Amino acid sequence: MSADNPEDGGRTDRWQSVVMGAFRLDESLGSQEGPGEGSEAAAHALRYLEGLLEVFPPSVDPLEDFEGYAVRRMILALRRALEQQGGR
Repeated sequence: MSADNPEDGGRTDRWQSVVMGAFRLDESLGSQEGPGEGSEAAAHALRYLEGLLEVFPPSVDPLEDFEGYAVRRMILALRRALEQQGGR
């Protein structure tokens, strides 16, 4: 967690990470629009999700931070779906 916002355990910074990463992912996917680019797009998405898992680590406690826990569970599910589609 970041020390930029000690009152909220760095939560503001992690939401900024989510938004900025989403913008970067969208930009990288926009430059690849075309047939046959699905696996590369999935690889970009997987890298984004891996980065988010660093921001939402396994130590996120659902009793203390349900929102962070919910995001972590969503990230894990999306990563698994992409991996099953051959993104890795």
